[in-house]
Amino acid sequence: MNSTATTAQIEEDPRKYFWFTVYLLIMAVSALPLFGLRIPLVTPYIPTLIVHEFAAFGFVGHTFFSNIWSLRIRKNMPLEFGVWARSHMRILCLSITGPMAFITPFTGLMVVERWGGLAGAPWAWDAYLAFWLMCAISVVPDVIRYARNRHADEPMHGMLSGGLRAMIALVLTIYILITMIAKVSLTGGISG
Repeated sequence: MNSTATTAQIEEDPRKYFWFTVYLLIMAVSALPLFGLRIPLVTPYIPTLIVHEFAAFGFVGHTFFSNIWSLRIRKNMPLEFGVWARSHMRILCLSITGPMAFITPFTGLMVVERWGGLAGAPWAWDAYLAFWLMCAISVVPDVIRYARNRHADEPMHGMLSGGLRAMIALVLTIYILITMIAKVSLTGGISG
């Protein structure tokens, strides 16, 4: 790539590298539990479990159903409805998806302390890895994209790539549900 193309790309998105650094920091810190970082259970087990379950339910329900709703409006309605749907998705993403993407694994890490952390519960290690991958592929980029709001007037911007990433996230979500309900592990909890 020549310097003119690089300069044009930076002028088009001057904060691109800042947000890429934010993304890398979030993913690096959130990977630490896979390598042994433990979060102690500081609140009673049952309330923490309830918060974990409701946060996961809110995360999955909102992410799945609101995206279908938004896609239908953006694709089939006039532009101004699409812009409205995108702005509404921004609000939902920043008020539900972002916080629940933190609360769900954080409380899950506290709950799994009863089994000796991720190292003592291979199924939880698998679920955390799948959630981390889902966040890397779909959730964190979407939260950053909606927070930046650079394409607010283009409701179909990023829908193809977002849809593809969402399909991968759906497969990971199904795997997380299987591991959490059946307490099974495909990896055996391989840790670093």
